[in-house]
Amino acid sequence: MAFVAMEAATSIIPSYPSPYPKSQSFNGPLYSSISFRISRSAPAASPKSTLSGHHPLPPSRPTGKHGFQLNAAAESVAVEPQVEKSLKAQNKRKLFVLNLPWSYSVADIKKLFGECGSVEDVEIIKHKDGKNRGFAFVTMASGEEALAAIEKFDAYELVGRIIRVQFSKKFKKPIRKDPVSLPRGETRYKLYVSNLAWKVRSNNLRDLFTSSELNPVSARVVFDSPSGSSAGYGFVSFATKEEAESAISLLDGKELLGRPIHLKFSEKITEEAASESKEDESSEQQHKES
Repeated sequence: MAFVAMEAATSIIPSYPSPYPKSQSFNGPLYSSISFRISRSAPAASPKSTLSGHHPLPPSRPTGKHGFQLNAAAESVAVEPQVEKSLKAQNKRKLFVLNLPWSYSVADIKKLFGECGSVEDVEIIKHKDGKNRGFAFVTMASGEEALAAIEKFDAYELVGRIIRVQFSKKFKKPIRKDPVSLPRGETRYKLYVSNLAWKVRSNNLRDLFTSSELNPVSARVVFDSPSGSSAGYGFVSFATKEEAESAISLLDGKELLGRPIHLKFSEKITEEAASESKEDESSEQQHKES
């Protein structure tokens, strides 16, 4: 039976003409050396047979042009906030200096801040009469030098005064309005003054601030309406935030008629005080000292 299978196998092999001339052709019998391996058992089918022609592909990861673009986009998102923050820090070169000695000139301030780098500009804020108001704007050559000046001179004692140094914020001149159209005490930069002596009146409160070279827009003491006696606190308002901060730096804890006063920004930014103003004026008339 094996011989019959051999003959059947050899009979299906096609025969081709010899490439050699007939004179050189071999006339002997042609034997095919073909070996077969007959297995009695059927081969087990492999779950991952290589004969199927399908091979599992390794997981792909983004490479080439598209992968580079994705990675570059992720890096730019991470780096961009850092660059923006660094640029903002470098652009902050202008400083606001509070509680300077009245005698200090532009040259004095420039010499002082020159210890931290190059000073480009100094602007002293003055009253209309030309008197120094105790604060100034100082512009350094770089953000690093401005930061160094804050670290060195903020809370620095100068001629017996503690100066304060901070980055300047955008400063806008207040728009002049008709004082008659506004209720008394209506400004955005209002201070709450507490621990007032019972004898303190609005004019005493105003005199305290003006004697310290400050220019309050309004100053008033609050009175209890039923009794007409002082409530022990009042309000002082300024045209700018810088002036209000300077007032706190100068006068917080200062004595007025024997009692140390306490200053802080009022929690209420605006106050509809038209009725209170009338009440204040009538109460002051009753309490005027003879």
